[in-house]
Amino acid sequence: MSFFSDIIDSSFLHMALLAALLASVACGIVGSYVVARRRSYMVGAISHSLLGGIGLARLCAVRLGWTAFTPLAGSLLAGLLASVAVSLLTSRNRMREDTVLSAIWSLGVAAGISFIALTPGYQEDLNSYLFGSILLVSETDLWIMAAMDLFILIAAWMLHNRFLVLCFHEEGLTLRGISVDGVSLWLHVLIGMTVVILSQIVGVVLVLALLVLPAAAAALFARRLGTVMIIATALCFLCSVAGLALSYGPDLPVGATIIELTVVVYLLLAAVKRIRN
Repeated sequence: MSFFSDIIDSSFLHMALLAALLASVACGIVGSYVVARRRSYMVGAISHSLLGGIGLARLCAVRLGWTAFTPLAGSLLAGLLASVAVSLLTSRNRMREDTVLSAIWSLGVAAGISFIALTPGYQEDLNSYLFGSILLVSETDLWIMAAMDLFILIAAWMLHNRFLVLCFHEEGLTLRGISVDGVSLWLHVLIGMTVVILSQIVGVVLVLALLVLPAAAAALFARRLGTVMIIATALCFLCSVAGLALSYGPDLPVGATIIELTVVVYLLLAAVKRIRN
């Protein structure tokens, strides 16, 4: 109850709710493509690669005084680089996708550990980067998240039909003379940006579950991808707010509580679906 009594006057709770809303929009849209395209392992690789960008940003801020190079900016840089690298290295079967994703996953974590080890005083911030810091989201972070949300919405609106064909009938793009690699690159960029947004909510380690499970739960009851996106957005926002409320009084880890609720909701909906069948 302390959450609901403080929510009226606490500006940091207002920003946390806005962050949850912005993250839910990106999660609902891009998560639906991820589930349809079966790219969950890619989400894990990109999310862990963010640790390299976060560590680099912290190192530059502390040792070089580059305060404008924030951890969010470092995450965005690492996420986009990882997304483009996956597209370029795996296009036309140049390299095995599982090998590339494993390499990016490991390299991101290793680079992050090395950068963080070189940064004085990193320990106090490490948990918030790994497991989320929704209560520490700043106004600048919200503006950046809103800009990325806008980009994702515009790109999804313009390329939705091509993404549909890519997810369900990839050969159809080739028959129409459309580059599969080009469409995949755009989708990978959107996945990278969404991973960055969600990392502000639940951290680098737990992004995979929050991006995949709401869309997977929505897909149990909806056939059209547009409907899946709407339901997934609502589920992600409800789980985020409920997790924030439940963790607020006992001072539990917010990111972990959100993921626990998301998993429970998915399992309950899967059970309901099975009973109905």
